[in-house]
Amino acid sequence: MIFKHWLAKNYKPGSVRRILSQLRSACEWAVEEGLIESNPFKQLPKTQTTGSAPDPFTRMEQYIIIKGFEADRYYSYYTDFVRFLFWTGCRTSEAIALQWRHVDQELKFITFEEALVNGVRKDTKTHKPRRFPINTAIRNLLESIQPDQPDPTRLIFQSKHGLAIDSHNFLNRAWRSVLGGLPIRYRKQYCTRATFITLCLEECVPVAQVAAWVGNSPKTIWQHYAGIVSAIAVPEP
Repeated sequence: MIFKHWLAKNYKPGSVRRILSQLRSACEWAVEEGLIESNPFKQLPKTQTTGSAPDPFTRMEQYIIIKGFEADRYYSYYTDFVRFLFWTGCRTSEAIALQWRHVDQELKFITFEEALVNGVRKDTKTHKPRRFPINTAIRNLLESIQPDQPDPTRLIFQSKHGLAIDSHNFLNRAWRSVLGGLPIRYRKQYCTRATFITLCLEECVPVAQVAAWVGNSPKTIWQHYAGIVSAIAVPEP
């Protein structure tokens, strides 16, 4: 199909799959409503899904996104949640599951040991807890939102109604809305994790340390991120 070839030349594979899927669904609806006689996309073979490379934001884009949330009329409430995702590289489900009992009383480290997925609390993807050291920026963030005497089981990040954040609603409403008004290329919220990992590598943090912080193996970090960090100059003799 000529249109499919045109898409392939002008968009990334992930975007092509999304566009074709949306067109297929739209035309199926149009056929059911009697608006068209047949679905021209019905017999189109589905594009094979392949592992895509991480697509991190730059440091400046990260700054723009955080400022975008701060200034947003409807979604500024989530600014600290977005900061935390960028600054820790944790999985979205891990940030949503965090309770004050997971934060060291002296604000020295955070223990990631649970995830909250579709309202169900479970252990992390790797089934192993990990400690994440709290730096000055994260400490300031936590101090600014910590109640005087926090209930250990109280969620650190909550929805506007005091409930657990729904990751799908956050992505499709808050994230899409805020980024839609910013002068940067859109990427999904999960790219906050790739951003943290990439920036750490560019700062020459050892791969093993980065892997321990985010809950990956060093092998995974090498395989997925070694080729996308900014080039580092060869030391002069």
